[in-house]
Amino acid sequence: MYKNIDELPITFGPVELASILGISRNKAYELANRADFPKYRVGRKIIISKKHFVAWMDTHFSDTNEGVF
Repeated sequence: MYKNIDELPITFGPVELASILGISRNKAYELANRADFPKYRVGRKIIISKKHFVAWMDTHFSDTNEGVF
């Protein structure tokens, strides 16, 4: 488990995303497959950039938003 944002790897996949957010693997894949979620696809593999994920979190988890899912 990661204690802060600095411990996140530069890139990670949906399994690590589930661990980071404390959600199920299925929900992590569902989130990663959203059109507005920042990811790269290499074949069937999903790669998530730490930099773009943090920026996405900043825009989607503000005080004015009521949930992402």
